[in-house]
Amino acid sequence: MKSSVIVSPELLDELGLLRILDACQCRSPQGNILKNSVTFYTNNSRNSLQEELITIDKLLKLVRSNHPQVTEGQIQLSRLRELRGTLGRLEKGSLLDDTEFFELKSAFAIFNRLRRMKNLLDAAGVNFEDTKTAATLLDPAGTANPTFHIYSEYSPELAQIRARKKELEKEIRQATGPQRKTFLTQRALVTAQEDQEEESIRRQLGMKLAEWLPQIKHNVSVCGILDFRLAKAVLASRWNGCLPTLVESHNPAALQNAFHPLIAAMLEKQGLSFTPISIELNKGTTVLSGANMGGKSVALKTVFLALLMTQLGYFPFCESLQTPLFDFFAFESSYEGDLHRGLSSFGLEAVQIRNHYRKSQSQKGLILMDEPCRGTNPSDATAIVQALCNVYGKSNSTFLIATHYHVRKSSGIRFYQVRGISPDALAELATYRYSSVDPIETEANIPATASNLTVIMKHEDLTRVRRIQNLMDYRIEEIDGVNQSSSGAIKIAELLGVDEELLREMIAARQEE
Repeated sequence: MKSSVIVSPELLDELGLLRILDACQCRSPQGNILKNSVTFYTNNSRNSLQEELITIDKLLKLVRSNHPQVTEGQIQLSRLRELRGTLGRLEKGSLLDDTEFFELKSAFAIFNRLRRMKNLLDAAGVNFEDTKTAATLLDPAGTANPTFHIYSEYSPELAQIRARKKELEKEIRQATGPQRKTFLTQRALVTAQEDQEEESIRRQLGMKLAEWLPQIKHNVSVCGILDFRLAKAVLASRWNGCLPTLVESHNPAALQNAFHPLIAAMLEKQGLSFTPISIELNKGTTVLSGANMGGKSVALKTVFLALLMTQLGYFPFCESLQTPLFDFFAFESSYEGDLHRGLSSFGLEAVQIRNHYRKSQSQKGLILMDEPCRGTNPSDATAIVQALCNVYGKSNSTFLIATHYHVRKSSGIRFYQVRGISPDALAELATYRYSSVDPIETEANIPATASNLTVIMKHEDLTRVRRIQNLMDYRIEEIDGVNQSSSGAIKIAELLGVDEELLREMIAARQEE
């Protein structure tokens, strides 16, 4: 059974996976081929995944110790060329040109240098075949010259032909009239002999090299594996990845201090810091609730990224992580509706809900939903969300939903919440008074176009939002009971400058609930 991801490429990009995988920088064409063709590990390939992760951990130790073989290995791998075409022509018995022989000669030199890097190869769990004898076929004079041409040393006949050609070229430079024409004719004949002899040598050389094809292909494959594994270790070092623990399917997934590097970088530019995510996900339903602006979407993206990367054979960015292996991954977000403008957002959601549920009937999935039914009337939305939580609470799949709708406690449902803004923080915010003056009126000389409005709003409102974010507690905690709506939402609206009349209506409506 193959694992699959039910997420659009656009949403994967929004989740950050594609950009993070781009940051895994292989140095060779062979490494990039492996990286771009990577597939999910499944329960059937659990042992292979375990071996891959342990190997990356060994390489990570070398990377973090600044072992010189890491840098030198990367340099050698970066010099390796794409060889599939050349090896294919060699296998077919085609006549190779000087460029193709040069590619093979360079590859042999790289194989030989990498083969001597015992620490790196032991950590990567790979080994090279000895191809030094094959390399001598492309260096008959033993000069170790990095270039290639058909050397005179390949045959006495070729050496004689070239010597005669050299003599004729000297005669041509000195001769005039009919004698020069005679020498030119002779040189043309000798050149034809040279071309014929070179072609014969190329053919013989190709036949001899073809005998080494298994070893060459093995070494090329090893270069790709080494490059890809080393790139994953460097990525893990860059963003503090951890060796995940694989557990059996009945055990929960548990993340400790999970980190999303792209979101963290974005927050840092805004003068904010990323709050690591710690959460345990049993099979069944986990409900994540919390304050508006409380980071529920960020938490879901972080969890999804960590578990997805693990099953792709990468280190997740966590302090620690344990996880069973899933048969499929699904993520539904309101962002998806932006990808299909003009279509019913709930219609699209309904299709996704149907597909996820059907798949979960026979497979163990990781299904995440970020604020589903946002565009649906509250009564129906609450009923749908409750039904989803109830159904998946009895499922073998793992269902994580971030919602602001009320969910009743039921069998198989676990509750977490983002702490949000404490009463003390709200009190602190209340002491910070903002101007109620319309920002547009303060810019009389600027036309109130949409673009200008955006600029003005950034100056006036972004400061307010950032101050609230700075006081927000983004930590996740398990709660024993139903999720509750944020009590700070109306206060936040007030602090962001919502008019008093509208605020009074909000408060009155809240009291009527």
